[in-house]
Order: sequence, then structure tokens, then C-alpha cells
Amino acid sequence: MLATGSNTLTGYRLSIRSDADGFSFSVCNTLDGSTVQTDRFPVAAPQEAGEVLRQALHKPYLMDYRFQAVELVSDTPSTIVPLEHFSKGDMLAFYRLCFPGGQVSVSDMQYQILSSLEVVMIFRLDRDILRIVQECYPDVKVCCSDAELLEHFAAMQERRPAPADSQQRDAYVRFGERQLFVAVFSRGTLQYAASQPADNDNDRTFLLLGIWKALDMHATRDALHLEAASKELQQTLAEYILNID
Repeated sequence: MLATGSNTLTGYRLSIRSDADGFSFSVCNTLDGSTVQTDRFPVAAPQEAGEVLRQALHKPYLMDYRFQAVELVSDTPSTIVPLEHFSKGDMLAFYRLCFPGGQVSVSDMQYQILSSLEVVMIFRLDRDILRIVQECYPDVKVCCSDAELLEHFAAMQERRPAPADSQQRDAYVRFGERQLFVAVFSRGTLQYAASQPADNDNDRTFLLLGIWKALDMHATRDALHLEAASKELQQTLAEYILNID
């Protein structure tokens, strides 16, 4: 299916995002990066995910495009290790250490190398979901949604002017419906990045302040940059942290 479709010279990329509620399909124009079509396929129960995905992959409109690339993006929690310390054999043990309550096996473990940051992001993807996509697109690229966020935050950090205080650190946080992702930089160097399950403002506050304390970040010197935070959450965090935007 990767090489089928119309004879137009325009190339397209198919992005399949897998999350707890189902699958999202996005068809993007590779020439200008625009999204030309989106579709959502909800999953009512986990055991139905495979069949829902199979039906979605055989939608007739997908044959109208010639895909230059197909990516499968996992929206599961992630964590990172420095590139120099990464070992495929240690992925499961490290992931279980970071997320002890989850059901995960060796075959579910995935990784994504972010060479510009010299780190490896470790995440989970159901092996059956990957196999179903590979039946249609054998060359599918497996990605992590948190990797996209981390690269986004790294670009924001690079554009920021150098702080007057050389010891100042910047923490960037994106809040989703079910989890938060945080990345901390010191003078442009990544120090920490991970996602944690959190579906309400009380848990978000508790987790973020816990990370702040564990990293020994300063309440008045270091800066916190928020994305998709409620006004109530911003007000609560402002009681503990001075520099918030």
C-alpha cells in the first residue's frame, strides 16, 4: 500500500496515532507540511483495538494517496536515558523501574534515538498493534509522541535568550488529558525528560512539584513554562513557583 495511489507528483505522509481511546489518522502533504485529511477511530474496549485498526487501514480513501512515508506514533508514557548508557537489553527493566504499575513485556518495548539531544526515548507500543500496521505498511516508522514534544521544547529553549543568572534552569510542561510531559534544560543542555499519568489538576500539581523538588530546582530563580494548563492550575503553581509563563 505504500506505493499505491494517484499519479500526482505531490507526496504524502500518513501518521497513525495510537492512544488509550483509539486511533487518529492524518494525511499530510510532504511539500508544505499541511494536513489534507484527518480521521478518528475510537475504541470502546481494549480487546477491540485490533479489529478497529484493521478496518481503519482498509478505508478506501487511503488508496487515493501515494505515501512517501508512514509513521505509527505511540501516546504511551515515556522516559529517557543518555545515548551513551542505552542498551536494548535493559529497556524493560528500566521502563518497569520508571512505571512499576504497568503491564508490559519485552516485545512491547520501543525506543527512539534523538541524536540532536544525545538521548534515547523508551516507550511502549502493543506488539499486536504494530504487527497489524506492518501488514499494510512493512516500512512503517515507529515514533513516540513525547519525542515530538521534547524536540519542540528543545527548539523553544534554543530560541530563548541566555539568562542573566547562569544557574537558572528552564522546565517546560505540556498537560494532556491523561498525562503530563516535562523537560528540564540547564543552559541549553537537557537534564531531565519524562511523562507521568495525571488526569486531574491535583495529581498534576503533586507530580510537578515532586519533580521540581527531586531535581532541587529553585522556587524563585528557575523558570516554568506551561502549555495547555488550566487557569486554576496556573494559580495553584504560582503559590510555589515565581517565574511562570
